[in-house]
Amino acid sequence: MFNFNTKKINIYGPIVMVVVFLSSALSIGPGYAFGMFIKPLQNEFAWSTTEISFALSFAAAGTIFSPFLGSFMDKYGARKLMIIALASMSISFLLRPYITEIWHWYLLSFLQYYALPGSTGLPAGRLVGMWYPRVRGRVMGLVTMGNNFGGLSIPLLIGFALAANKWRIAYYELGFISLFLIILTMLFVREPYVESENNVINKSKLNKIGNNNFNLGDLFKTKTFYLLALSFMFGNFTYSALIPQIPDYLIIKELPRNHLPFLVSLLATFGMFGKASFGYLSEIFTSKTMMVVSLLGQVVFIFFIIYTDNYIFMWIIFPLFGFFMGAYGAIIHLVIQDMYGLKNFGKISGILLFGSVISFFVGPILSGISVDKTGDYAISFIIVAVMFVIGAILLVTISNEKKIL
Repeated sequence: MFNFNTKKINIYGPIVMVVVFLSSALSIGPGYAFGMFIKPLQNEFAWSTTEISFALSFAAAGTIFSPFLGSFMDKYGARKLMIIALASMSISFLLRPYITEIWHWYLLSFLQYYALPGSTGLPAGRLVGMWYPRVRGRVMGLVTMGNNFGGLSIPLLIGFALAANKWRIAYYELGFISLFLIILTMLFVREPYVESENNVINKSKLNKIGNNNFNLGDLFKTKTFYLLALSFMFGNFTYSALIPQIPDYLIIKELPRNHLPFLVSLLATFGMFGKASFGYLSEIFTSKTMMVVSLLGQVVFIFFIIYTDNYIFMWIIFPLFGFFMGAYGAIIHLVIQDMYGLKNFGKISGILLFGSVISFFVGPILSGISVDKTGDYAISFIIVAVMFVIGAILLVTISNEKKIL
């Protein structure tokens, strides 16, 4: 028999969403704070910005492994995948204080990033679609707010340790939080409809969720699938060539270091509003339309960021950029669900996002070269803005998705 009834939706649903929210916060939050580690690491190890930033390129490992992680999730469920991903992250954080060579830094970065989709987008997309299929837009917006909550809380949590040049303490804090989240995942994460008493996934139940349950073989034959993957690749440069570099960009602009955690957290706060707002609007319009708005909104404020030197104006521009930037993280999963359903959500997401390996590999290198050669991120930011415009154009050319009832 299946462990499912209406009461369990009321009890487990919100708890599951909170755990996924927190998992996303811990997974994405350190990316917002990455630039805050650059100066302490340079002071201790004399590494260049390019050398340190190259660690972000290992986020490409997450997209390389995402098809395998997605297949694992489709077969064994989101809980087991989250536990594996969080355990890898915890080990990475707890070993960072002991690094002495640049290859140590790279190895642990790989360990952090290879399973990153397993603690963020993959379980969020699957679990929201299962627990709340009829209002998944607004719930997805709320759950993926965890990404930006991490951007709000993690810089504040570890920012003061970093300001005191105690970067090792910052990594210990992140490591122990990861262990705590593993416990929460083991205790509370469940899936409705598809878990039997021995936790075996029942595919006949899962197939009833949604009506657009495509097979990969059919999708590979369509032009739309490749255009969507290419658009995602361009859009994901926000995570490799914008967000991680913002703290260091503000330092270059001579923002007082003690103000830095607050401005980054303000950006993340507005990112949360963006996710909630765009998630709701995707139920009124379409997820594809809202993704176009998100990309173009980021373009507008990227140029404001580049050409703004006024300290007061920064406190207005960065939150507005964060609003459109944050929305992208929620909408991307809704676009996939709207077009392709839940049956093979993990596999399809993994394949669609596989092209983002280029984003995560090239983005940090592009940013590092820009600042090492010119002393500023302006060139790399402009290149990313152009990519966003191309990504929006590609989305406009894609035929309208079908809705899942």
